Amino acid sequence: MSESSGIAVRGISKTFGSGADRVQALDNVSLDIRENEFFTLLGPSGCGKTTLLRLIAGFEQPSAGDILLDGVSIAHLPPFQRPVNTVFQSYALFPHMTVAQNIAFGLEMQGMARRQVDERVAEMMTLVQLGGLEARRPAQLSGGQQQRVALARALANHPKVLLLDEPLSALDLKLRKEMQIELKRLQLESGITFVFVTHDQEEALTMSDRLAVMSDGHILQIGAPAEIYEHPRHRFVADFIGEINLLDATAAEPNGNRVRYRLGGSQTLLAEAADAPPAGRVSLAIRPERASLEPAGEEGLAGAVESIVYIGADTVYRVALADGAGNFIVRVQNRAGARGAFAIGDAVAVVVPPEAIQVLSD
Repeated sequence: MSESSGIAVRGISKTFGSGADRVQALDNVSLDIRENEFFTLLGPSGCGKTTLLRLIAGFEQPSAGDILLDGVSIAHLPPFQRPVNTVFQSYALFPHMTVAQNIAFGLEMQGMARRQVDERVAEMMTLVQLGGLEARRPAQLSGGQQQRVALARALANHPKVLLLDEPLSALDLKLRKEMQIELKRLQLESGITFVFVTHDQEEALTMSDRLAVMSDGHILQIGAPAEIYEHPRHRFVADFIGEINLLDATAAEPNGNRVRYRLGGSQTLLAEAADAPPAGRVSLAIRPERASLEPAGEEGLAGAVESIVYIGADTVYRVALADGAGNFIVRVQNRAGARGAFAIGDAVAVVVPPEAIQVLSD
């Protein structure tokens, strides 16, 4: 990305407190967020993602580093001087105002003419699909409708960037999934850069063009959802994004373009070799849906079925691997004949294609 478009975060650090109470929330963080992109900051509580969002918004000042928007530094501008709006987890709607008045409020504060305000409110009502609810107050709306009003208010003055601080966390599961689709639609139709903060991995994978996985004030990996999910570069990223098997192993011997890794006892797995495969102790990361179960005696990891959970589309098998190699989760799609193929206690072989294994040195 060129520095003339989007958001450029350059060496940002943020420290709170001093002495024994000093907390390093962000440590020399750099990233580029492209113009008109849906970008997500993903990580557990306390990783620094909300602090970074607040720095972009102007609610916090950096201890070091710079933030540029379209190539111009905004790091020390107050929030009202930045072409950036924020949607908070609480929505922060004015309870005494109608939907239309809530959306119009910011435009009126900017001195926009009445006719233009009315046109913009109508435009936003159509965009968030709330036509006919202009006269209602927030208390008369559902949680999903209130969230749409908050979005409409934030989008009404056409900001360059919309920041969203876990805005879906208060919604129930079904509504949250519906609003994920709506948020992505709004971003595409408005053409505005969305920067979204969440700790929900599925949410991030569903909506993002790209995402940054954060931990302890650092960015560990940035990439498209498929890249992050299929090719994690750190054990933390592999473990945090979705369900995964992580097996401790040691490189045993090369085998053509592959390397054989030894688990516990005599158990081994063959993995695709990278240009420079990690030496010594490694973690083998394998998604549950990439493995399959076969009867004992087939080539694979020997073990016994420990538990079986039916979850509708899939059945999840937990296998205790032989020789103390650990446990392994296999997710089997419930096609005809697949469900009920094995029972608890059955001896099985866990078959893992070499290309399904990510070898991690950390």
